[in-house]
Amino acid sequence: MRKVRAAAAAGVAVVALAACGAGGGEGAAEGGAPASSSAGGAAGAEEAPAAAASKDVRIVGSGVEDHETWGPKAYVVRYEVTNGGDGAADYFAQFEFLDGDGDVLGSTGVTAEKLGAGKTHKGDTAPLPAEITNGDMADIKSVRVSLVERT
Repeated sequence: MRKVRAAAAAGVAVVALAACGAGGGEGAAEGGAPASSSAGGAAGAEEAPAAAASKDVRIVGSGVEDHETWGPKAYVVRYEVTNGGDGAADYFAQFEFLDGDGDVLGSTGVTAEKLGAGKTHKGDTAPLPAEITNGDMADIKSVRVSLVERT
């Protein structure tokens, strides 16, 4: 089921990125609450690949703003993907948008393709109205990284 959700979110991300392009993200967005990552570490002496990949994605700012690509009063997420692996990799990251109670309103995904070892991809994204299925866009108060896949 996780693969199906990831594939569906990846498809939405590819369509959104193809339609709008991935912009560079400099500075923090105005009015946003701090973002948190929900990806946990692996137990034991060695990290699982998924846990290692989750450390490669970071939200650097989020909040409501008037944005050239995403439009007026968009909830914009500025993020960075840094390849912490030994070779080039493709990344998919899923972001969940939360209301004031911490309930998930919806999610969107982004990709970074053929990212070289030690290189960083910077971008920004915003949810499309169709991706917020459990409330309204105006209900978004925070965002978190919910899934990272590195291939």
